[in-house]
This record gives sequence, structure tokens and C-alpha cells, in this order.
Amino acid sequence: MTIPSEYVPWLESLGFDEVSFGYGGLKLFLPDELDQGQTGYSKSPVGQPLSNGAPGSWKPEWIVIGSDTLTGDPVILDTSSRQIMMAMHGEGSWEPYPIAKSLQAFATTLGAIKQVSAGRDNPSALEDNPLPSTERDRVMQLIRNANDGEIDLEFWELLLESELD
Repeated sequence: MTIPSEYVPWLESLGFDEVSFGYGGLKLFLPDELDQGQTGYSKSPVGQPLSNGAPGSWKPEWIVIGSDTLTGDPVILDTSSRQIMMAMHGEGSWEPYPIAKSLQAFATTLGAIKQVSAGRDNPSALEDNPLPSTERDRVMQLIRNANDGEIDLEFWELLLESELD
């Protein structure tokens, strides 16, 4: 696996590798975790490639750069489009959807989530200190603007929910 040249400086400039909000969050892989993070996605536990070109199979241009801390779903960097995507595992086929149009938009989004997660980084803290709707709306607008309206915001809306339904 080849780590995209922009990933390491991007992660270093981000300044953190995890963000938690209430029940959810994202954990990004450090450079030395990236190769192991591909296991079960682009390669088998013994290193055999799992990308076979069939519809719904893992694509060679996808690199797992992290995971959803609640569900374990992979955070994917598409090296051909540079989009950041999520995909539900255990569905029988891979159908990722974009959550950021680029690493830059992803950094902006994560920074905003990190800021509002202060004092809300676990379920009880969020219950004691719910995110005001005006602040949630501000963050959602920032995410929308960072992505030029090119992504569906449902993932981020669900992450910023104050309760687990």
C-alpha cells in the first residue's frame, strides 16, 4: 500500500487523531497504523488482495484512514477523487458515500466537531451539556460551506445528535 503523500502532513497539521461527540466519533489512523488498517478491506489477514473489480467489491484506489468509533465502519480516502467516504461494513458489498469532498474539507469539518465536542465527548457529558441548536446549525453550515454543498450531510447530522435513538 502506498500512503498518499499528502496524508502525513495533513494529519500532522490537523493536530489530533480522534474526535468524540456523545456516543459517536472518528478515529484516524496514524501513519504506522495505515497498513494494518487495510486488513479486511483491501487485503486479507495474510496479505492477499481483496480488490477483484467485481461490482460492490473493494476498489484498489480506496485507503482506510480511520474508523467510526461507534460502529467501526471505515473512513476511506478515495485516492482517485480525493473524497473522504464512509461505508457500512457487513452489508455484503461496499457502497461508500462521501462525507467530505477533500482532505481540506475533512479537516475543517473535524476541527469544527472537535471544537463543539469540548465538554460533550461522551454520552453523560453530552446529556449534562447539550449542544444548543444554534451552535449545531452553525457547525452544519460550516460543513456545508467547506464542502461546497457537494455532499449529503446526513452523516454529520447524525454524529451531532444529542441522543442515541
